[in-house]
Amino acid sequence: MLQHLVIALAAAAAAQSVEPAEQETVRKQEAATAVQSAQSAAQPAQRQIQRQITRQPAPTRQVVRRITQTDSFHDPKSVSWYFRYGLSSNAYKNAWDTYKGRGQVPIDIETDRIGSNTRYSGVWQKNEDNRGWVSYRNLTSDGFHEKWAEYRDKGYRPIDQDTAMVNGAVRYSLIMVQNKEGLKWISNRNLTSAQFSEKFNQYKGEYMPIDVDAVNVNGSMRYSIIWVENKSNTGWVELRDMTPNTYGEKFKQYSDQGYRVADLDCYANTSGQLRYAAIWEKNKPGRGWAARREMSATGLRNWWKKYADQGMRVIDIEICPRKSGSGVRYAAVWRENDKRFDWSGRAAAEQALSDYVTNASAPGVAAAIIRNGEVLFRGGAGDADSEKSIRAHAGTIYRLASVSKAVAGTLAYDMEEAGIIDLDDRTDTLISGLGTQHVHTVRQLLRNESCVEHYTSDGNNDNGTQVTYQTAQNALDNHMGGAMKANSWIISGCSTGQWNYSTHGYTLAGAALEAEGGASFANLLRTRISDPFNLDTLRVEFRTSPDSSGERAKIYTNSGPVSDSGFQNTSWKAGGGGMEASALDLARFGDAVLRNRYFPQGTRDTMWTGSQNGRANGWSFSGGQATKGGDQQGSDSHIRIDTNTGVTVVVLTNVNPPGVETSTLSNQLRGIANAN
Repeated sequence: MLQHLVIALAAAAAAQSVEPAEQETVRKQEAATAVQSAQSAAQPAQRQIQRQITRQPAPTRQVVRRITQTDSFHDPKSVSWYFRYGLSSNAYKNAWDTYKGRGQVPIDIETDRIGSNTRYSGVWQKNEDNRGWVSYRNLTSDGFHEKWAEYRDKGYRPIDQDTAMVNGAVRYSLIMVQNKEGLKWISNRNLTSAQFSEKFNQYKGEYMPIDVDAVNVNGSMRYSIIWVENKSNTGWVELRDMTPNTYGEKFKQYSDQGYRVADLDCYANTSGQLRYAAIWEKNKPGRGWAARREMSATGLRNWWKKYADQGMRVIDIEICPRKSGSGVRYAAVWRENDKRFDWSGRAAAEQALSDYVTNASAPGVAAAIIRNGEVLFRGGAGDADSEKSIRAHAGTIYRLASVSKAVAGTLAYDMEEAGIIDLDDRTDTLISGLGTQHVHTVRQLLRNESCVEHYTSDGNNDNGTQVTYQTAQNALDNHMGGAMKANSWIISGCSTGQWNYSTHGYTLAGAALEAEGGASFANLLRTRISDPFNLDTLRVEFRTSPDSSGERAKIYTNSGPVSDSGFQNTSWKAGGGGMEASALDLARFGDAVLRNRYFPQGTRDTMWTGSQNGRANGWSFSGGQATKGGDQQGSDSHIRIDTNTGVTVVVLTNVNPPGVETSTLSNQLRGIANAN
């Protein structure tokens, strides 16, 4: 049976274009201009086989008294959040503990069988009003009722309940939160279709549903639903037992009328066919939202990252049976969560990234724009790994190449500001074993004024190594047989103070920082640059394969993927070209430098002195812009900071050489930011 209720209808609004494979998404909805009276209609009944179920729990109904207040917890405008899916029981427990420790409250829990394994998924949001909450899973019916009654009596209300068949037994999950709003509420479970319709008609006038769930229990469908008092008279629609085609039709119908999907469930009916249940709410705030279904695990990941970049959070996750065949597919619902979703330059920036992938013949690209601490834009286009169909996004981790020099220079000035090192000390007083012609200071190394050679034609294969060096000192001692320490690595006829660009000079500078800092270069970078601002991806690259892993992008040449045998390990030049980061974290680093978060402006301005490439202590500074670009195997990168407008732009790609340099795109994005 298909049931629905429509409280209010609105004029049609434009919907975002629909992706293939039965995906749906909606952007903004306009204000309502028409209202219909409440109605309840039934679709033609679907045939169901009702069998006697042994020890089937009786239908459960609960009602709680009313107080007064409004419910902002249900749909906060902006909140920090986390999302995990397809976890083992232990992995879910670890995630639950972690997010609890971060002040998060679970708002959605999903239990499913994937193959022969039970898997858990969940969504968490920040517990901003410090309300009490509890969540349980793997409960028997009696166990569910015990916890439900205990916390009902303590003034809690349910926000999510899930029913699943686990090893032939019915098991329940439950999330309850302190009822600070004082809302009347009702929750039902284990309802037959007829009982569901009866309760639906009973409560539809005063209440609105916030959670619906269906499961096939030994050949009979059972339904659960949570109702809350509809104080604001929000229009809503609830439908269940929809075929995929019917859901698609209703999705378009109600989204065109100004509704958003607030809750979604997918399940196999008694005939093993895919069915959907959904709750739509009138999108009164006019905020953006999206809903997608029949996604692969990789597809879910791609859309999760894309919508997070745009400024939306996951509010509901479902693991569904496939329309045909074995295996599972995923469905999810998103809600606008950040004002960058409405940034006037977003469409132009997204188009610029898409055009870059085409024009540069790049697998993928990622970018981030920050203005005076506010993330205006983050996004990606193309692929982080084309072979695995993993899309690029602002959190994809790329090689930084020579942009590493700007980060290393900042680290050095941070250490000098803290009194850890005097950058005007001669390097040979800090590092032993240097040739007598190494008369440079650490600052001259950073400013590319040290007379240390760059890449040479001396027969050394500087980059042709797969050796991992844990410290700069170890690289200095051993890479190319210690050649960088020798007099032969000093440019003949050069006087210190002359500009000569040198990646190798940064390995010497890194060893000097280690000597004075009492830690490896990687640890100094982490503790002094990355950790203070939670820049988890900004780090020395310790990598032994060109393939993608986690959020790391696969690396490519312009003729295809880099091979394992051709892979170049960059740890020998950690300070000069051996770091990695996401576009978002690198942009946040740049913004922190711009806004004097590492050291005072006077120190920053001293560091940013020099217009030639890398002369401003790893940066270049000209016309009010601090910039640095880089390219190496599998990377072209650029950071641009406009001190006149407070805009920081980062662009990273995973190919070298691209058909268009990333500096061109970073300048284009700067123009978009300054115009919006």
